Formats: sequence, C-alpha cells, structure tokens
Amino acid sequence: MHEQFWLIFGQYLHPIPSADGNKVNWINYKTGVRYINFKMNGGKNSADIFIEISHPDAQQRLLYYEQFYALKKFFDESLEGIWQWEFDVINGSGKTVSRIHSQLINVNVLRKKDWPAIITFLKTGITGIDRFWVDYKELFIMM
Repeated sequence: MHEQFWLIFGQYLHPIPSADGNKVNWINYKTGVRYINFKMNGGKNSADIFIEISHPDAQQRLLYYEQFYALKKFFDESLEGIWQWEFDVINGSGKTVSRIHSQLINVNVLRKKDWPAIITFLKTGITGIDRFWVDYKELFIMM
C-alpha cells in the first residue's frame, strides 16, 4: 500500500513543471547541491516534508543552515504552513543533520481515505520548496 501511494503521488505530480518551467522528478528532487536534499515521508501517524542538510563537516552544515535562515522571509513567502528549524537532529540513518520540516499529523499513508490530505500537503510543500529553490539555489551553489 505504501508503494502504491508513492506511485499515485508521482503520477499526480508528473505533469506539474518546476517553477522555472522545467520537468522535474518531484519524488526524487535533485537540488544540484551536494548534502542538501528535499525529502518526503508518509508513515502510520503523519506525513512529513523536509529539507535536510547533511554535510559531514559541522561548520559547513552551519553555513548552509545559516544561509537558509538568512532567507527565511523569502522561504516563508514561498511556503505555506508551519515549518520547524532544527540545526542538530539525528536522521533515520543515525547521522547528525540540519533540518527544516513540516508535518501533517493524524494521517496514515496506509489508509486510502487519508491520501487526498497527504497528497495535498506534500504537493503544497514540495512545490513551495521548489519555488524558493528556483529563486535562491545559486546562493547555495556558490558556497
């Protein structure tokens, strides 16, 4: 059922172009910047979308995180909802990362009746991140 959700979600987003007009693989979004990833997750209690900064050097990770934070006004204009900003968090692989994330609670990716809410939440999140990224990606590439 989990795989079926992602297949349907991918088909739903497939015709939607990036903010720059290009075709994009929304589920496996390529940021073009090593150690900066956009991720989505659907679980039994929630759906999550996040930007993860996974640079192994804490100082470099801090620089990326501070760059995002310096652009927070523009980030907030591009995205809906409440976003949490965490510099040090342990990800599912046990690595220390920085994360900017939003969560939809009380949904279950295994319940088809929750799919419309999850799809709307994730679509809104990833397309918002894309709008922000199209405008500000170059600042991160230059770092």
